[in-house]
Amino acid sequence: MTERTVSPAPQWCEFLSLFAQELTQHLTPRLLAQIVRGAGTQFARRHGLAAAATVADMQVVMNRVWSELAWGRVEIREAQDWLVLTHYHAPLRAAFGAENQQWAGAFLEAAYEEWMHGLGADPQLRITSAAAADASETMVFLFGK
Repeated sequence: MTERTVSPAPQWCEFLSLFAQELTQHLTPRLLAQIVRGAGTQFARRHGLAAAATVADMQVVMNRVWSELAWGRVEIREAQDWLVLTHYHAPLRAAFGAENQQWAGAFLEAAYEEWMHGLGADPQLRITSAAAADASETMVFLFGK
């Protein structure tokens, strides 16, 4: 399946670019990440997932949400003590610019963490970013202790 990064609709491009510019001039990256994380948590609550008994099931229910919104897709695999979530083609770079990827990626971190807990994962387990987004909008997250 060939996928491409989806840019925001034309009427939103300049607004989002200027909005990100204003945010970064007035807020620290840490505060921006906290705000965006809160939005990610709210997003996951609004887009609750169907039950999922296996890692493959989790991937399917999460990708249903992403597909409906043209937000790319996620692949989930088990690796030692972690689940590795690789999100492809997130529109964050297109919306906020490459220079803002670190705080913008907190949206996905929070959404995935909230979904995992909602699916029954131990509340002590957390999502962490394993790699910065690359040019193709691929982001890697680890879920575990």
